Amino acid sequence: MMEQCPVSRKRLYLVNQHGRKLLQLVVKDEQTRVAAVRHAQLKIIPYGTRRARVYQDKPSDPGIEVIRSGVEFTYHGGSAGDKAPKVHLKAVTGYRTLVDSSLALPSDTVHPVPLFTLEPGHDADKPKSADDLISKGAHVANAGHNQPVRFDLYLAGAGFDLGAFVNSVYFFNLFSPLDYLIRAQNCPLNSDQIVAPMMFYPMGAYTLLVRRSLSRHHGRPYLQFYNNAGYYDKIMNRPTAWMGADGELQWSTMAQDEAALSRSSVSKPTGTAEVGNAGQT
Repeated sequence: MMEQCPVSRKRLYLVNQHGRKLLQLVVKDEQTRVAAVRHAQLKIIPYGTRRARVYQDKPSDPGIEVIRSGVEFTYHGGSAGDKAPKVHLKAVTGYRTLVDSSLALPSDTVHPVPLFTLEPGHDADKPKSADDLISKGAHVANAGHNQPVRFDLYLAGAGFDLGAFVNSVYFFNLFSPLDYLIRAQNCPLNSDQIVAPMMFYPMGAYTLLVRRSLSRHHGRPYLQFYNNAGYYDKIMNRPTAWMGADGELQWSTMAQDEAALSRSSVSKPTGTAEVGNAGQT
């Protein structure tokens, strides 16, 4: 279900089932004046993708961007002066901001932060060409399936503890694609079929997570960016329900559940064990 790569690389390639390059992602440190604080900067280079959908929690969502040849995206994960974390589109004509309210990406992030989505669509079955050779040392994430596969990407720090993460409430975020970040669609928790192990790739001071699931999109490929600055609010304060032992429907949020677990851990006497209700999800 999950795999950790033992080797650290500076870049990652997403490829289809035939090895055709779909996207390249490079992770490095932001240039900041405070040397003690490290934040990630992501360079995102698409191959053959000519559209980007941008969700910024605005009535006009989604914004549609046409991607010209040679265009790349930059996710600035750190602040510089009055400039907050954001996503830029970089072209020969200059920079243009796509998402002006993004989540910061410090190197000590302990929970994978949702970044963006790639929907390859009909590029999922295009054969490999001579231009798809990868000559530099890099991580390579294959689609892992012969049908269109959706890629959802996340970032955490290099000290990310997989065992602690699996035992936290944040782990359940990985069972739904990133559409829960779309407030205009009521933050849907869609179920889908995960088709390959979730991969954790060390990339210098950071860890990149790639989630691959079967996609319903069979048209033109596109990238999808989100206003992820509201990530914790959207996922942690979303009401959820389960059936209690008395047969009554119980409501809570993941934030309330996490707080209750923290209180229980603090108040529990040393040497005792606590068994949770296996029926609660």
